[in-house]
Amino acid sequence: MRTTSIAANNMSFNVTYPDAIGFAFNPCIFIVEREQLQWARITGLKPDGSGTKYFEVDCRAYNGKAIFDLREYIQAVFDDETFREIDYSQEAQRTALGKEIQFTFSAGWLTDDGTMQSLSNEQQKVSVFYVWGALKVGGEEVYNGTRKLTYFRGYPFVFSVYSSGSGALLFARDGVPNKFVNLTEQGVWNVALPDDAKTYYAISDCTGTLVETTFDTTFDLTFRMRGGGTITQKIRIEVVEGITDGIYLRWIDRHGFWCHWLFKRGAEQRKTTVSQEYFRHNLEAYDMSYGYQYGAGRRQQYNREDVLPVCAPLVDRETWDMLFDVATSPVVEMLAGYDANNVPRWMSVGVQAGSYTKEGVTLQDFAINILLPEVPLQTQ
Repeated sequence: MRTTSIAANNMSFNVTYPDAIGFAFNPCIFIVEREQLQWARITGLKPDGSGTKYFEVDCRAYNGKAIFDLREYIQAVFDDETFREIDYSQEAQRTALGKEIQFTFSAGWLTDDGTMQSLSNEQQKVSVFYVWGALKVGGEEVYNGTRKLTYFRGYPFVFSVYSSGSGALLFARDGVPNKFVNLTEQGVWNVALPDDAKTYYAISDCTGTLVETTFDTTFDLTFRMRGGGTITQKIRIEVVEGITDGIYLRWIDRHGFWCHWLFKRGAEQRKTTVSQEYFRHNLEAYDMSYGYQYGAGRRQQYNREDVLPVCAPLVDRETWDMLFDVATSPVVEMLAGYDANNVPRWMSVGVQAGSYTKEGVTLQDFAINILLPEVPLQTQ
């Protein structure tokens, strides 16, 4: 948490607000405090300077403090209709899973003579970048830390990363640096892979200035840092090829990153349920001409639920943790082929709730049950 003083005209109050990155589903706490504080107001604004308001929230103060938890308001700022917009042909795409929000503050307090004094300094703004996700409460999770992913060759794939807006991603193909991608704005980015590695990619986060030079035909590209900076490996992506059958899923994990995996499919399970309503045919014939005996009429409807078991066999502990997020993600989609322009088509699916046991072994299967969309049936 950070603390700043909102001041103007020889008056001031203090505001404690989140660090540079916040998460929409964790507590989004703001604290306005001053001696004899009576009320406070927080206004969320678009960061483009237009003055457009996202929300405005008032709070009564107690013991000199007004405490806000803005998580519901922060969540409402995100447009979940745009989450599924992934352009797999684009080198780098800034997603809607991260948003910067600017805040202004107003407050009122009692003076020594009992009169109400207020301050609304709309020119003094603070900014927080929020991610559509949540860190584990009480855990030691690191956002945008080192990860290991898997690319199944031939299937649509991007990896997600957070960028502060200054720096670049350095791609190493099978251990040899050969490309970098500048991420020029703060945000959560989807980055596509150049399909040229045989076994793995190493993705590094670079700060400082990168210069690329080609000096002979032996090496594709050589990179040199200029003006300081660091190179930190963030992601290692293993390449798997030769698998052409399975269930390919993508989902948003708790860090606001898109994940992809090709699961092995099991035997599809189909379950039907029936709802019935009995009624009397008082005005109909007493015989069986209507298909029912008098007094025993009914209306019935069957519903069908398809469950598809899928499995990722013998994955390590880090991959098991990554795959477990599919069981808790509200956005899970299954690849359903391609359209006429070879653009992937995705179908929204669910994951059956249940218990998952992480064993203390090196390799372990990860299995879930996919709930396919409900099949509309007849009602008689």
